[in-house]
Amino acid sequence: MSLTQRIQALPLHLANQIAAGEVIERPASVVKELVENSIDAGATQLYIDIEGAGSQLIRVRDNGSGIHPDDLALALSRHATSKLHSSEQLSHIASLGFRGEALPSIASVSNLSLSSRQNDSECGWQITANKHQPTPLAHPIGTTIEVRELFFNLPARKHFLRGDKTELHHITTTLYRLALSKFDIGFHYQSGTHSIIKLPIASTTEQQQQRIAKLCGHAFIKNSHYIDQQFDEIKLKGWLGTAQAHRPQTDVNYFYINGRVIRDRVINHAIRQAYVDLIPAGRHPAFVLYLTLPLDKVDINVHPTKHEVRFRDARLVHGLITRALQDALATEQKAKVIAQQTLDIDIPNNNIAENPKQYDVESRRHKKPEQTADLNYQIASLLHQRYVIVTSDNAQPWLIDLQLAERALRQQQFRHALATNSLRSRPILVPITVTLETMQHQAMINHQTDLATLGITFTTQHDQLVIHAIPSLLTHVDIVELIRSIASHLVQQKVSLQQLSTLLEQRLPMIAISSSQQADLILKQLPEPLKSSQWCQRLDQETLSSLF
Repeated sequence: MSLTQRIQALPLHLANQIAAGEVIERPASVVKELVENSIDAGATQLYIDIEGAGSQLIRVRDNGSGIHPDDLALALSRHATSKLHSSEQLSHIASLGFRGEALPSIASVSNLSLSSRQNDSECGWQITANKHQPTPLAHPIGTTIEVRELFFNLPARKHFLRGDKTELHHITTTLYRLALSKFDIGFHYQSGTHSIIKLPIASTTEQQQQRIAKLCGHAFIKNSHYIDQQFDEIKLKGWLGTAQAHRPQTDVNYFYINGRVIRDRVINHAIRQAYVDLIPAGRHPAFVLYLTLPLDKVDINVHPTKHEVRFRDARLVHGLITRALQDALATEQKAKVIAQQTLDIDIPNNNIAENPKQYDVESRRHKKPEQTADLNYQIASLLHQRYVIVTSDNAQPWLIDLQLAERALRQQQFRHALATNSLRSRPILVPITVTLETMQHQAMINHQTDLATLGITFTTQHDQLVIHAIPSLLTHVDIVELIRSIASHLVQQKVSLQQLSTLLEQRLPMIAISSSQQADLILKQLPEPLKSSQWCQRLDQETLSSLF
């Protein structure tokens, strides 16, 4: 046997380059690995700079926990990580990166420099792939990684890269996925001198909707609804595009499992199954969905890119997702019928909640649609996704709180549906169990008939309530918190059906106004002429003067 046929250990640099072939496909792969490391480091702000579509420079800077100077060299060695310490942890992986291959693989096919500073260090320290001795430098708390001349030592790999426009598109798409997975992190991404993404931290639902609208388009938010379903320890929530909002491609298909973006055949089939009879062949639904389940019920250590997963009970997960989406889409169809029936119902002017009987429902119901829909308001400005300045034919400007106005409209719809015995309930995909104190539990049972009239149905199971349905208009509320609030109220005082109705009205959430088109739809349902109220103020000289 010749010497060339003998088995021998691969040189370290060659082993790293082979590993890089599995993990580093193109510049976008580098961006993904580096950003995920920053997320694992607890960063709240990320800055990504790209030059030459990633071939010349990829720089990722974060304000995370940083790396100890003694560990910098180890970070560039294979299978070295701070995220895994024992084989038992393989079934409970919570971090995005854990293999310890990304940095050494990237360093083997580029000129890489790693700079970092921890909170208790007086200065930062830097190391390069060619120089394993750290050197001090001025650096803020956190880590900066620069990757220059990607694939400079592998011309064949570089030859397979596409044009700059295509590679930049892949980087942008990758960052979109990551930005939608972590609303608690701010992203600033620029290519050359052009700022591509600038996203502040999104803490509230309204801010999250704004981020989604910016990345997925305002049309998606406008034509989607929020879902929140739970079965034991498995929870599915997010934004689901309506059946009519189908798209020619899968550009708005984002699915996350425990904060990790995935592309899984089981998940894709479950989603397609929910839309199977609702969208034309060749078209695709739009969604941004988040599945949360115990770490030991899903194996993410299936593929080096960690995009594929394996479920312990794939059939259960498939069924839950399909049923949750089918339930939401069925509710959508019912809501359309209700919206059509109530399109000509206006909001009464002042004292809407205090004196509902002053509002003549019958006269509004028989009013011609043209009289309510043909309004003459012009939007002058939309402020903070909530307020709008409008003018009418008489040039009188008004300031309207659209969130309060839209909520008042739904409160009126709720009262009208209750008065006409047409209140619709939304069945819950998997009944939710709520544990209450003994007195609260008994109070809910005593008012079970009244609550059923208001669209809340439940059964008892030992000392718990099992919630089966809630009013459709309360779709976006926290169901457990709602039930506990009602139970607490029932214990404190004797409550009538009317008082219970008022309590539910007050729980109707306010929605974010993400576009001028959405604002216009709300304006078309407002009464004319406008009158000063809790959601509408005349911007006359007296009002403006009082502000200064």
